[in-house]
Amino acid sequence: MGVDYLTDDEKVRIRHHLGYLNVDAASTFVIGFPAGVETQFMIEGAFSRLLASAIPQVRKLLRYCECTEEQKFTSQSNAVVKQVDGITMGGTEEQEMLSKSYDQWRAALANMFGVVPNPFDHRYAGGGINLRVVG
Repeated sequence: MGVDYLTDDEKVRIRHHLGYLNVDAASTFVIGFPAGVETQFMIEGAFSRLLASAIPQVRKLLRYCECTEEQKFTSQSNAVVKQVDGITMGGTEEQEMLSKSYDQWRAALANMFGVVPNPFDHRYAGGGINLRVVG
């Protein structure tokens, strides 16, 4: 049986990076009845099954996700500048590189829990699979 040593704050941050909601299940209602959030059970169950020996690695990957997200945010202004006084800036390439790096750390964090990042995460325009219907 897993051990629940992650703090509530760490769980909030992990949910953020994996694209899961940070809402109380009891506060989600449909037509006056409590409604479960379909994808939420995956990450919540994984929190309780995480091995105690895996927690340091989870914290390391969480830190990598946060550092990369912060770099991506602070380097946004570089995306509009290509060259200044003979110094060539990264431009949009830097943002693309950071996005790929973030996705790799995010995937590694998801792997630690045996879940996939939430496919409905609005940051990735998620919402399911779009297939062309013929006929």
